[in-house]
Amino acid sequence: MLISIHFAYPSMVRAGEPISPGESNSKLQQTETPFPNLESQIRAYDRQIFLELVKLAEFNVRYQQNVNHYARWRKIIYPLAQESVYGCLLAFSITDMSQRYRGWDNPGKISPTSTKVALEGAMVGTLIGGTSSMIELAANGVEEWKARRLGYSNAKAVSSVRSKVKLIDEALASRSALMRQIDRNCASWELLKLKEELLHYERERLLFEFKRWNAHSRGVAWNKNTFYIVNSAVNFSRFSAITLGLKSFTAPRASGAIGPVLSTAASLAGLGPAASSVAGNWVQRRQERSLEKLLPSKAPLTDAEAKQKFDRLTELLESDESKAQNLRVAKELIHLRQEKLALDTLIFSEEKNIERFRLVAGQQALIAPPVSSMGLASAILSTVGYHGFRNQPIINNRLSFTGDAIVIPAESIALIATPAAAIRTYMYEKNLSKKNEHPDQLLSKRLKDLEELEATVTEAWR
Repeated sequence: MLISIHFAYPSMVRAGEPISPGESNSKLQQTETPFPNLESQIRAYDRQIFLELVKLAEFNVRYQQNVNHYARWRKIIYPLAQESVYGCLLAFSITDMSQRYRGWDNPGKISPTSTKVALEGAMVGTLIGGTSSMIELAANGVEEWKARRLGYSNAKAVSSVRSKVKLIDEALASRSALMRQIDRNCASWELLKLKEELLHYERERLLFEFKRWNAHSRGVAWNKNTFYIVNSAVNFSRFSAITLGLKSFTAPRASGAIGPVLSTAASLAGLGPAASSVAGNWVQRRQERSLEKLLPSKAPLTDAEAKQKFDRLTELLESDESKAQNLRVAKELIHLRQEKLALDTLIFSEEKNIERFRLVAGQQALIAPPVSSMGLASAILSTVGYHGFRNQPIINNRLSFTGDAIVIPAESIALIATPAAAIRTYMYEKNLSKKNEHPDQLLSKRLKDLEELEATVTEAWR
């Protein structure tokens, strides 16, 4: 996304002014000296601006690589852990339903041993699920700590970008002051002006890129962390309900709290995706407003306008055969600019797709609400059965049977949704890798392009 072209400037001699042989040398010195001095000063500022833009572009890439890092083991362990929750709960529900069907007309036929074993299995599943979310929360904290150590914490990142932008703006202002000293009728003035506008454009593009990634990263972090907290609460609530279920074999009154606790867990599970989305979106919008104050934009050129100016620059260089080397550099940089515009969009788009595909069942907005609603209905039936028909065991048993019949499809859907999402994510990332379009590959390519671009333009300035 960086552009810098080396220009040759013609000598300045006033049109129509005669120069006698005796005074030719002194006259040429008087007319030529000021312009080459301006040229050398402008080129010095161009070099400084270019190097700062390269630093800013490289910072953006490394910021993205470090702040949004997601270890590979987390792509496998967390889905497996969440899968174990629904697998154990489904196993319990099927066992409980079969036992209640066995005791349809005579609850005394229900086997306490089978029910206890199923409850213990469900207890293990909820412990794994709750613990895995706490581990994910801790892992995010570790990743943030690592990024902070490298200077990519939110405060340090914004401060670094502000200092880089300040240097760029000061150099651009000084360059603009020199530009005002050059005659607009000069043949090179349009080239110089185009270059100045494109340098401003690149400054705005890189600043926009950082602000977009920064706000998005903050929003994603809060979205995920909110879900992990909610999911932990859901699973530990289920664990509490199962503990009460085991206790009810020796203390029947403990059964009275099972329904309300499960209702709370189901409600939280249904609100989890919405709550995490609200938290993430709120933080992202808040960060965007904050960045606009700290790193204000300056009405840059649109991509279409910038392309027109790049095309015009190419035309001007093509009109002078002596600038063949400059034309080669210009075309190379224009190609890189067009490539990077597409690259930025591609990285951002694919990163969002991967994040969306990676969601487990409890995070999916289309799956979590109906699944939790069925769980809530089952919990309500359990509550009604105990408090309304405590002394009528047959009705109580049949209500619990109905609750199992309702919750089994929900747990089955969740059991399928999580591995389906994991497989889809794996296939999607594998396909991107084959096309060399995975965000990790694109970011690495971006760094390599920046190094090549720096070498190309530095060579042109020699």
